[in-house]
Parts: sequence; structure tokens; C-alpha cells
Amino acid sequence: MAEVVPGPRHEPGHDALPGGNRLTTHVFVGPTLPPGEVLQAAGGSAVVHPPVQHGDLLRLSPSPGDIVVVIDGYYHQRASVRHKEILHLLSAGVTVVGCASMGALRAAELHPYGMAGSGRVYEMYRDGLIDADDEVAVAHTEGPEYRSLSLPLVNVRHAVAAAERAGAVSSGQAGTMVAAMRALPYPARTWQAIAPQADGVAAVRNFLADNPQHADLKAADAVGTLLRLDSFAAPDPRAHDWIASTGWRTRFLYDWHAAFRGAEVEGIHVGDAGVVRHRQIYDRDFPRRRRDHVFTSIAGSRSPAKVLSAVAARGLTAESVTAAQRAEWLTPAEADRLSPDEALLTILIRSHKPSRGIHDLVSDERTTITTAERRLVAECYAINAEVSTWEPGRGLDYLRYVTLRAHLSEVWGEDDGAALVAAARDRGFRTFRDAVQAVRPFYLRGHFMAVGA
Repeated sequence: MAEVVPGPRHEPGHDALPGGNRLTTHVFVGPTLPPGEVLQAAGGSAVVHPPVQHGDLLRLSPSPGDIVVVIDGYYHQRASVRHKEILHLLSAGVTVVGCASMGALRAAELHPYGMAGSGRVYEMYRDGLIDADDEVAVAHTEGPEYRSLSLPLVNVRHAVAAAERAGAVSSGQAGTMVAAMRALPYPARTWQAIAPQADGVAAVRNFLADNPQHADLKAADAVGTLLRLDSFAAPDPRAHDWIASTGWRTRFLYDWHAAFRGAEVEGIHVGDAGVVRHRQIYDRDFPRRRRDHVFTSIAGSRSPAKVLSAVAARGLTAESVTAAQRAEWLTPAEADRLSPDEALLTILIRSHKPSRGIHDLVSDERTTITTAERRLVAECYAINAEVSTWEPGRGLDYLRYVTLRAHLSEVWGEDDGAALVAAARDRGFRTFRDAVQAVRPFYLRGHFMAVGA
């Protein structure tokens, strides 16, 4: 996630709950409103974050009753915040408010499910008066300034409508200016850009100079929302009932949880999934722990006897395993060596597919993740980023399959193809190619350490 502007992530927030517990208000904002104005409007107690992007809300870990205000968000150069990230916060008892920009867009889409919307821009989206994402889009500089380089179309609509009501421009001139601005790509939208073909631009700019309150609808919506945060503290319980009662949580959401929940190490975010993937590949004891996880998932016990009894109750026994199944899941050496019961247990381990993917592995492993492990993975990410800048053709995407295969062969002490596939499955990978893809982010660190040694 981008750098957080003023305030620690969990300092005391907007209001107090009975018993003295404090709420926290998180505000995601960029070009719409400077941090100082955010803090002033929110009473000085908000935690200000950069524009929201995919994963940011899952990294927050807010408490029930906290308030998250989405004003600005990325959608072009970075992945935008997903709807189910917002639903996840709502399901946890967090109040989520959207206004002005990306927040208004998401609130218009999710207000039936408990997200609160605020301001005129939100109302325009909700009522179908506008429907395009680029209505609120602006080009801007990087943070922390986030200086706008173009005009959002909603601000133009609002300004020319106010100028028309005041008699500064005619209805035809107002329509021509909006149409000319809309015809431009959003990074090119400025008053200067449309002046040659749209009569009335000078009159509108003069009107706004005398009436600056009409110049920035997005900022006005944002300030108005922050000034009345108390009014959003009680979400519609019917929406929360819907979230609690439906199967809207998908495998994608669980994958995002695993990827984005974690901690920062010297400015580098290291998700829990990254640490667990590293363990899958390099931890010698990981296959044993995965075996325990699979057995517990099947029988509620690590006991092989109880596992065999549980699957027998479902009609699966050692005698029912076919020759094709043995050939698929066992190496030739294992097929000759293992007893029928051992062969079945091995097949159960290798064919087990967690219902929530990497999230289930993370749930088992995350409580034992150490700071040293996060630091190691952060070093991997830092080296990857550095190497990618050296010259064209460098970086993770250019690592060859044969190179990564050889690395896994060395780490696991296996060279035979069937044995490598079996080793990957014992560690929770569906295929050996999945293991090759998983080792990619970690290879360069080990490679450079070996070269240095």
C-alpha cells in the first residue's frame, strides 16, 4: 500500500463507545481534499490514508463500529477496490461511507447492501443521472500532494449548471461545454482545452472566480460528509442480515485475505500468503504439518486409523483404489513399497483440495509467522524490484522454467520427474508447475546469496 499520511494506523478515532472504547475513522483520500482539510472537517481524529486500491481495506483490520470513509481511489494505473472488500468490512460491523469520487461510485453500487452514500455526486450515480467511471476521474501527481492536473467531469457539470442558473451562460453554451469536455479523455479535461470550440468558457471561469463555492463539487461533498460522520454510525440492520445470510464470500475473497493480511517490513508489505508460500517450498517440516491439516479436515483427528475409518464410512477404502488412481498419485517406487492403507492415506493427502485455497493454509500457519520470516520475504521482494530496473529482460517474468525446476530439485533433494510432482503435492501444490510459479518470487534472493558465498 502507498505511504500513509498523518497519524498511526490505529490511534484513537472519531467517537467513543459505551465503556470507554474508542472508534477509529479511516479516510482514503487523494486529489479531492488535502489531509489538513480532512482532519479539520473530521474533528482532527481521523487516520488519513492515500487513495484506496485493491487490498487496502483488507489490510486495515478495523474493529466493529469503526468508520471507513472512501473518497478517492485508484482505478486506472492500479487495481481498484473490489466490491467484496467493502462487503467484508460491512459484515464485520464496520460502517463504510462513500462520497465525492470512487467512494460515490462504490456507494451507488453497494447502498442496497449497507454501504452509506453521501453527497451530490453519490446521488447522481445512484439515480442514474451519470453512470460512467470517468465522470469523477482526474489525472494527478503522486502523493503526498496529489495535485490535480485535470478537471473531473462532475465538477464541470456542476459549475456550468450554476453559471447557467445565474445567467452567466445560456443553456446551449452550458450543453456545448459539457459535451466538449466529455469528448476528451479524462487526463486532458481542462478549461483551456475546450476554450477554442466551446463558447462561454471565459464567462464560466469569471463566474467561478466570483462564486468559488461552485467550483469543486467533489471537495464540497467530501467536506460535507466528514462534517456529519455521526449520522452514519448506525447502518441498516437489514443489509447486515443479507450479508450474514448469503454465500457471497468467494474463493477470490479468501485469496485476497491471505495475500493482503500481514505486516510491513521497512516499508514493504509482506502478506501472510507470501510467508506461507515460502514455507511450502523451503520448510522441511511443512509436508508433515500439511498431512496433519488434511487428516484433521477429513476426520477431525490426526490419527491415520480415524482417517481411514472416516473415508470408509463414505465408501472409500484401500481396496476401492483403482490402478489408474495409484498411477496418478503415487510414484512407481511408492506403488511398489506402500501398503494399501499407506497408499490410500498418501493419495488423500495429495488429492486434498482446500475449500478456501491458500486461505486455509494461512489459517493454520499464521499464528506462528515470525518477524524474521517476514523480513526474509521482504528481502526477496526488494531484490526482485531492484533487479527489474537493471535492464530490459530482467526480473521475475524472465526466469526460465528449467532454472526454477532445477532450484526446486536441489531444495527438495529430488531429480526424478515423478518424485518432484509428488513432493509438490505433499506440500499442497496441485501441480508441479504451480510450485514453479510459487517459487518465482523467492529465487533471486537465494541465487544472489549463493553467488555471494
